[in-house]
Amino acid sequence: MTGARAAKAPAAIAVFAVLAAGCMWGSIGVFVRYLDGLGYSPLTVVFSRMSLAAVLLGGFLLLTGRRRLFCVRRRDVWVMAAAGVSSAVLLNLFYSISIVMNALSLASILLATAPIFVVALSAPLFRERVTTRKVAAMIVVFGGSILTSGVVGAGAAGAAGAPGGGFSPLGVLVGLLGALGWAMLGIMSRVALNRGYHALTINFYTFFFGAMGCAPFADFALLSSTVAAAPLKMSVFLLAHTLISALLPYILYTYGMRFMETGTAAILASVDPVFAAALGFFIYGERPDAVMLTGMAMVLAGLAALNLPQNPKARKK
Repeated sequence: MTGARAAKAPAAIAVFAVLAAGCMWGSIGVFVRYLDGLGYSPLTVVFSRMSLAAVLLGGFLLLTGRRRLFCVRRRDVWVMAAAGVSSAVLLNLFYSISIVMNALSLASILLATAPIFVVALSAPLFRERVTTRKVAAMIVVFGGSILTSGVVGAGAAGAAGAPGGGFSPLGVLVGLLGALGWAMLGIMSRVALNRGYHALTINFYTFFFGAMGCAPFADFALLSSTVAAAPLKMSVFLLAHTLISALLPYILYTYGMRFMETGTAAILASVDPVFAAALGFFIYGERPDAVMLTGMAMVLAGLAALNLPQNPKARKK
């Protein structure tokens, strides 16, 4: 009995880690709103957190004598680069374009399709089983994300009148490419884990290559001028932005993936719209309507169902 409990402990911690990562990603909007008000472009925002995360994590590895974690086999460099570029550049670039071409609610729904890509790709690449429970949870969570986004109910009227309201085939394609970029972070991280790399190695190079991919598009003059204008305030803000939006959630997510399937981790991380809606209420006074609350409940119910203990007979099938 003790051994069974010990075996379940890492799995339970992994679930908590991925859920925590999803919640932290749900807070990105709070930081982006402020930086957007200062004139930061989306890729300048991403560069600021990716570059600082690489510096902080790299410094930690050096100070703790873990220099061996910098070592990557030459044939595996492309895996680390793909993880960084897909999560930093492709996701944010296509998502930003999607927001312009589509209503914001539609853009968020298209991004929420990322777990579908992950589950679909993980089956042939990693031989992960596409179980009835996983598909059902994914459908419920995705449906809840649609309702939480505000595209149905009172929020629909605002979406229809928003700049870029409605949709076009090209806009939908761009939004789906953003979701694919998000999905590739999990896929490439799984490839690296399967090749024996430590989670911190994967994350350091994800941040490093992500920052390098964003660098050509970043506004260094604006970044330096805003920091110079308020050194203490901006330094603390950018540090918090990096820790909460990048460093901690990436590490927690990669850690959690060690103990669960790639598709399961992607679905669990879909808690982010619920947390984002909660932050919107407490920070900005954005009151969710009944439809949005129903969507939030659906997301939580889908995540709970995904983690219910399975019948031993069902596992054998």
